[in-house]
Amino acid sequence: FQAFFGPKEDRVLESVGRGLPLLVDYGWFGWLVQPLLFGLKFVNGWVDNYGWAIIILTFFINLALFPVRYKQMASMKKMADLQPKIRSIQDRYKRLKREDPKRQEMNAEMMALYREHGVNPLGGCLPLLVQMPFLFAFYRMLASSFELRGAPFIWWIRDLSKPDPYYVTPIVMGATWLIQQQMTPGGAGTDPTQRRMMLMMPIVF
Repeated sequence: FQAFFGPKEDRVLESVGRGLPLLVDYGWFGWLVQPLLFGLKFVNGWVDNYGWAIIILTFFINLALFPVRYKQMASMKKMADLQPKIRSIQDRYKRLKREDPKRQEMNAEMMALYREHGVNPLGGCLPLLVQMPFLFAFYRMLASSFELRGAPFIWWIRDLSKPDPYYVTPIVMGATWLIQQQMTPGGAGTDPTQRRMMLMMPIVF
């Protein structure tokens, strides 16, 4: 009978072998977590601070995803510019019931409008689907990595595996998210309900 008592640290588990590295469950995006964790350790080897390593790695991920985000922002800008024309079409057909055949005419007009201005209605969503695996993998890596246990960052943050005791960082994140929404074309949405939902998201997160 053999037992292992120790930290779930990749290097330690690999040295022991016997399938122990599989103890760390990174979920569906494990294939992406592993290279991210390698990158985090590599950057930390240079800066010797996991907090700054996370920030630097995030910067490089955002840099790599910039073309996708630019395409998303450009599509959102086009959609925002088209909103008056879209509302005009919707207003002309708003009295019709959902099952009315003339609803197909409205859809045809909308699609013709999109084609005329070279807009893809899903253009703002598809780039987001490309970014989502990185978001989930990054979160999973931070939640599962033993390396962050007891790792200090700066000032009052002495352990990156624990919540901010004064809630400064969550408040700063929420505030910068709100500012970013106002700077992004169509970021806060044009529909009042969508706008309220988007404003609630920073508070929820």
